Amino acid sequence: MAGHAGLHLWGIDHRLAPTEVRERAHIDPGRVGGLLAALAREPGFVSAVPVSTCNRTEIYVETLPEFAPHECLTRSLATAGLDSALFTGEYGVRLTDGEAVRRLYRVSAGLESMMLGEPQISGQLKDAYRLAKEHHELGPVLMRAFQGAFRAGKRVRTETKIGEGAVSVAFAAVELARKFFADLSRHRALLVGAGETGALAARHFLQQGIGGLIVVNRSPERARALAADLNGGKGELVRARPWEELAATLADVDVVLSTTGSLEPVILPEMVRAAMRRRKGRPLYVLDIAVPRDVHPDVARVDETYVFGLDDLDEIVQANLAARRKQLPAAERIIEQELAEFRAWVGEMDLRPSVAEFRAYLEDLKEKQVGYVRRKQSDEVAAAVDASLQQFIKKVLGRSMESLKSAESEQERLQHLATLHRLFAPQTAQTSQAPRDPQEPHDRP
Repeated sequence: MAGHAGLHLWGIDHRLAPTEVRERAHIDPGRVGGLLAALAREPGFVSAVPVSTCNRTEIYVETLPEFAPHECLTRSLATAGLDSALFTGEYGVRLTDGEAVRRLYRVSAGLESMMLGEPQISGQLKDAYRLAKEHHELGPVLMRAFQGAFRAGKRVRTETKIGEGAVSVAFAAVELARKFFADLSRHRALLVGAGETGALAARHFLQQGIGGLIVVNRSPERARALAADLNGGKGELVRARPWEELAATLADVDVVLSTTGSLEPVILPEMVRAAMRRRKGRPLYVLDIAVPRDVHPDVARVDETYVFGLDDLDEIVQANLAARRKQLPAAERIIEQELAEFRAWVGEMDLRPSVAEFRAYLEDLKEKQVGYVRRKQSDEVAAAVDASLQQFIKKVLGRSMESLKSAESEQERLQHLATLHRLFAPQTAQTSQAPRDPQEPHDRP
């Protein structure tokens, strides 16, 4: 990390922290401004990006050397009404500099997600980044780190297959349903139950282009609320029907996804037989992801009715997870490539001030030399000398940068930088005098 700046990460995530701890550590968007304002009062603070999702809360902070991470972050979290002990206790993750950046890149690529390769985290990171920028200007290192993380995540998703295949039961159900039909837009689905899993599956159905979706739930209010939420004010592709119409609705759809919390089956053989008589031979696919099961075992005996349970879906999920894990080496290589580019950029940050001073020193010498030639020779000769010296400066700077970049250790690089400072920066005013005409007499004492 650059000598003048550092990065710190304080976080809580699903790997170490149980759900109740992650809920307590959550930073909702309304508190981000207060946290950033509190941090801004700390000496050495540059900028920060808090990231908070259902599975993680991480605060990325760029600082100057005088920033005391433990004291400053503890104080700022408390000021913002957050419990700092969550981040410093047994569930907390605290990383600095290169390790903090590595974590950010892996998070962006979905390698740290509960479901390996899930794509939602990329959008969540971008939302957190934009929100932080609305409250304050990001420091150069933090900004570059996030931009690099976005690029790394995009490369992993486009250059590997780590995001392919359903790795949640809800999505696996929809993925399985897609295999039943050539065109989902010509078919309708029935969602039995309006809980979280059902709502997630419904969203997957809509994303995959289902032609219509009906929600049936024991609570008609919840069914209507979910339908309205899924429609989002754009038409009525999703409709709610009363619980009493469940049996009748089976005749109007082609795929059923059942996920209630009932202790007894809610889809019975006689209901399905009646529906199949009205369907006139059209098959019905029933996906039961409830525990205990929503579908009576004898439903599978009804002609043209195909029932799939959790075991079938879990088999799909595990196969897809295994396929994703095979993509990990390729994803890791991309992360390392992007991290190497970030480290090179940070290394050049340290070089720029010294190299700029060196360039200014050489440019000053060049201007004085060209001015001397112009006084003695034609403009054409002066222009040729100017061009020649410009190429000379370019080569000298190029060799200097190569020497600094190829240093075998941080200590060696810092020694090279110190040499540049000693040779050029302090002496610019004294040493950058115009060359003397050898024909001119020396000054006399």
